[in-house]
Amino acid sequence: MNKAWAGAVAFAAMSLAGAAAAQITFYEDPGYRGRSFTTNRAMRSFDRIGFNDKVSSVIVRGGRWEACEDPQFNGRCILLRPGRYPSMSALGLNDKFSSVRPAGRGGPGHRP
Repeated sequence: MNKAWAGAVAFAAMSLAGAAAAQITFYEDPGYRGRSFTTNRAMRSFDRIGFNDKVSSVIVRGGRWEACEDPQFNGRCILLRPGRYPSMSALGLNDKFSSVRPAGRGGPGHRP
């Protein structure tokens, strides 16, 4: 295998590993308590899983995520980076999220 091909294969593997590692967990109550769900992909609406307007805390494990107040990535959206967000009240967004997607390189509003 030549060096260029080996480099391309290694880059592709790292890209896939990074994408697989990106995930976000939403909790119904502040402080990571109550019901929760985790996703590693875009979710156009939280209605299906009974979580619409019920998110009070979040943990982001890898990747950047765009979380929006309305379904279909509409309304006010914020960018969540890896970290722990014990209270969405601190951001004025308690019980307001309705959709989420991985953020593109262009940041909020960018369609990946």
